[in-house]
Amino acid sequence: MSTILHKIEHRLLDKRVTIHLAGVGGNGAQMAACLARLDIAIRALGHPHGLFVHAFDPDVVTESNVGRQLFSPSDIGASKSIITITRINHFYGLDWDASASRMEEYWERRAHNRGRDGDILVSCVDSRAARRTIHDHVFAGGRYSYWLDLGNSDHDGQVVLGEPPKTGRELPASANSRLPCVTELYPELLDSAEKETNEQSCSVQISLASQGLFVNDFAVRNAAQLLYELFSHGGLSHQGVIFNLTSKKSAPLPIQLAASTP
Repeated sequence: MSTILHKIEHRLLDKRVTIHLAGVGGNGAQMAACLARLDIAIRALGHPHGLFVHAFDPDVVTESNVGRQLFSPSDIGASKSIITITRINHFYGLDWDASASRMEEYWERRAHNRGRDGDILVSCVDSRAARRTIHDHVFAGGRYSYWLDLGNSDHDGQVVLGEPPKTGRELPASANSRLPCVTELYPELLDSAEKETNEQSCSVQISLASQGLFVNDFAVRNAAQLLYELFSHGGLSHQGVIFNLTSKKSAPLPIQLAASTP
C-alpha cells in the first residue's frame, strides 16, 4: 500500500462501528454482503467489536431486479432491505437491522436527538434528489464521521469516501483539514436541472439496456476495498476510484484535503 495520507478516527478502532446503508438495490444489496465479510475480516485482524449495519430502502423486489441485482425469483414482492439483512443475519449469525423506509425518515424520527446518527453512512442511491437529501443532512449537522458514496451510470461511475464537516463537534483526525465528500468533488451531482437516469422497468432486458450487468459489482468492490484499507491499515492513500467499463480503465482519486468547518 502507498503512503498513508489520511488516518482513521482512532475511536472507530475501539467501538462497534455503526454503518447506515442507504439503498439496497444494485449497489446496496452487494454492499451489505461485502460489509458482512468486512465485519469478519476486521475482527479477525483484532478489531474488538466489528460492525453494526442498519439498512434502509422503501422498495420491494421486482422481476427486473432478479439476476441484475442480488435477488432471486422467490424474493419478488419482499422488502429489499429486510430480506437482504435477514439473509445476512441468518448466514453469518449477526444481529443487524433493516427498515423498509427511506433514510430521511429515520433522520426525521431522530430530529430531537442531537447526538450522532452513526459512524459511517454508505449511500447507494440512484437519483440526484436522493443524493441532495443526503448532502443536505450530512452538511447540516456533522453526524457521521464518514460518508462513502457509490454512484454509477450504465458503464461508468465513481466511489468517494469523504468526511462531512464537524460543525461544533469533534474534529477529524487531521484537525485542520478533512476528506472532501463526493458532492464537493462533483457538485454537478446536486444539479436539479440535470435529467434523472434511474428509469424503472418491469423488464430485465430493458433494465440491462439502461445499465450494464456488472457495473454495480465494480463500484461495490472498490467501495468495500476502501473500508477494508481504512480499518486494516489504519488509513488511506487515496479516497476513491473512478472507472469506465467500456474503456476498461479505472483510476484512484488522490486525497484532496478540504478545509474543516470551524
